[in-house]
Order: sequence, then C-alpha cells, then structure tokens
Amino acid sequence: MKLFKNPVFALILTFVVVIASTLINTNIKFGRKCSEVRDLFYEGVTADGYTQTPIAAHLENIASYADGLCTIARNYDIDTTEIEESNDFLKWSLQYNDTDASYIHSNYMQLSSDLNTLIDRLERAELSERDASGVEQYKTSIAGAVSAVAESGYNDTVRSFLRRYDHFPTNVLADMAGVEMPETFA
Repeated sequence: MKLFKNPVFALILTFVVVIASTLINTNIKFGRKCSEVRDLFYEGVTADGYTQTPIAAHLENIASYADGLCTIARNYDIDTTEIEESNDFLKWSLQYNDTDASYIHSNYMQLSSDLNTLIDRLERAELSERDASGVEQYKTSIAGAVSAVAESGYNDTVRSFLRRYDHFPTNVLADMAGVEMPETFA
C-alpha cells in the first residue's frame, strides 16, 4: 500500500492511464472515421447529391469481362492461365473486402496488363465474326469501367480526409493506436 502513496508512482500511474485512455479513444473514434472513408471503396462516394458507383463494383465488372474474354480465348486454344490467375487474385481481394487499397490496386494493374496481352492475342487470331464482335464489346465495356475507376471521387475523398487528419498529433496517435489511415486507389 505504501507504493500507492508514493507521489512518483502516482504520477507514473496517472500518466499511463491518460496515455492508455487516449490511445483507446483514438483507436475507437478515429478508427471509425478511417473505416468509414475506406468503406466508400465498396459503397461509393456521394458528390453533388449523386452516389457514384463504387470502385469495387467497377473492378468486379472488369473481372467479369476478363472471364468472358477467357471463354472466347479458350475456344481458339489461346493460353489464359496468367490472366485467370491475376483475375482470381483481384476477385479474392474484393470478395474478402480487403481494405488495403494498394494491394487491390496492384492486383488490378496486373489484371490490366494481362488483359491487354490477351486482347492483343485475340485481335491477331482468326476469330469468327460473332467472337470478334464479342471481343469488341468486352473492350468497350472494359474501357468504360477503367474510365469510371479513374474518375471516381474516392481518391479525392481520401485525399481530403488525409489533408484534414494526416498531421501531428493525429497521425502519431493513430499510428500508436494501430489505426490504419485510408489509402488512395492509385
């Protein structure tokens, strides 16, 4: 009991309690704000009273279009192993609501590269008129989805959030409390 009466111990204990409660509060309250911004990747951003289609939905569409192109390619014995693998990685990261935008983005970029390669192979193959038309439709749909991803308001929302909160002392407290700041999709 003498220990609790010691002023130095009381000061240290007070300091520990204040720091712990600050970190817990930061984790709960600021963590919730960061999570709300990250969730916009899956829910869409509202701008000027209009809710944009979420980036995740556009990426799911691109993955679906890639499946369609693979189906056509297999009919012409074009190897689709690489694109199917990169497509599976993207689908997996989206399905499990991975909040690591940079990981999802790297999967998206790999799929984009593989899609360009596959489309090039399909354009050089002797496709039936129906399949050639299908490839053109997929290309148009992919271009539209890629454009929508690029023009999404998600990145602007994240940047605005970071301009407001990513500075001392918030960023230090967030780091200490284990709060993940939202990332842009780029």
